[in-house]
Amino acid sequence: MAKNLYIVRHAKAEQSFSKRDFDRILIDKGIERAQRVSNHLALQMQADSTTLCITSSAERAYQTAEIFIKAIKYPQIALIQENKLYEASYLDILKLINQVPPHINTLFIFGHNPGLSDFIEYVSNESIPLSTSQVVHLVLDDGIDFNSLSSNTTSLLNTIV
Repeated sequence: MAKNLYIVRHAKAEQSFSKRDFDRILIDKGIERAQRVSNHLALQMQADSTTLCITSSAERAYQTAEIFIKAIKYPQIALIQENKLYEASYLDILKLINQVPPHINTLFIFGHNPGLSDFIEYVSNESIPLSTSQVVHLVLDDGIDFNSLSSNTTSLLNTIV
């Protein structure tokens, strides 16, 4: 069975000089767009027992993940928060994904640029500068699972903006 990887950049967040970048929250426009994109995605797929969702623990990424998991019917209690996704390089993201158990067929990563866009280019050879709330759906090549994911081992299936 083909493995699916969904990369999601957090929704539009407030610009604030009074709080840490890590603590910035989504603005209404960002929430609305994340709801629209996640509802569109939910028409194409629903979570099952072989789905795993991992989010940066930064507030705006976590809020975005909450919107998406509700749409795809993924249990909130199963959402994994990962500090390493905040300010992660593409190699940090790869190391995290390489630890995903083999029974997982669908993986969602919610995080930040530039790491996510760099990661997509590394694994798919596609240059996609992610906008906020954008979803990139990658399919792992035959014989590749998340443990063996590396450079140029996925294909771009589609993107939802």
